[in-house]
Amino acid sequence: MDIKNQALVEHLLNQGAIEVAGIDNDGLLTYKITDKLKNVSPSLYDDLRDQFEHHMFRLIKRGPETMTWRLR
Repeated sequence: MDIKNQALVEHLLNQGAIEVAGIDNDGLLTYKITDKLKNVSPSLYDDLRDQFEHHMFRLIKRGPETMTWRLR
């Protein structure tokens, strides 16, 4: 992560706009957003919401055949 992104993450953590969620398979920290992100960085919140909605739309459009199911 470059210095600019690292500073942004620190700022968002200090403001309570994001929280550490865990560590991924590559050993990198993962984060989850909080309701405070809407006030701390409305443009970032909007960007993340737009990305989420885009991915959800693509998943819904493709239907259940693209998912892995466990039948019991």
